[in-house]
Amino acid sequence: MMMMVRQRVPRRQRLIEVGMDLFCNRSYEEVSIDEIAEIAEISKGLLYYYFPTKHDFYVAIVRYAAEQLLQETLPDEQLEPMERLRTSLNAYFTYVDRHAKAYLALLRGGVGVDAQVASIMDTVRQTYIQRILHNLAGNTPLAPAQLIAINGWVGFVEAISVSWLERREISQEELCELAVAAFLAVFRLQNKRPVVH
Repeated sequence: MMMMVRQRVPRRQRLIEVGMDLFCNRSYEEVSIDEIAEIAEISKGLLYYYFPTKHDFYVAIVRYAAEQLLQETLPDEQLEPMERLRTSLNAYFTYVDRHAKAYLALLRGGVGVDAQVASIMDTVRQTYIQRILHNLAGNTPLAPAQLIAINGWVGFVEAISVSWLERREISQEELCELAVAAFLAVFRLQNKRPVVH
């Protein structure tokens, strides 16, 4: 029994990696179960063993991608506050650029309106908000307007990411500075130092 469990983990992970490659370059509708099974070199039956439906497979990939994104954008506590902000933002923009098609599909709607996918996306947003609260306020309660500002800024970063990926009219460095400037403009706390995405 233990051997069977150990064998299943790598295969499931391999399927998710195949799915990441496919869905990062093509839309949900463009990817078929037949193609997934062929690239992974397994039968459709075995694919369905791990993921009962294509939707279940997609949700697992979105969850895995969300975990990657959160890991890659972890704040570096050794950096000064504003450098920490820029570093985390740059990591975020690098990640969404690398997965542009999938990111645009999620943020425009489509499969992203699905309750499970929307829940994963909301978890990512709430994690960023909690990071900001931790680094910005510590144990000091924030005013309602300040909490609204944090939520709004996270949405702003998503919105400018979509516009940037669609237009490509400015550099990633300029995009990062735009996000930093917006953060400072909408959330400048008295006697507090703003930090990190």
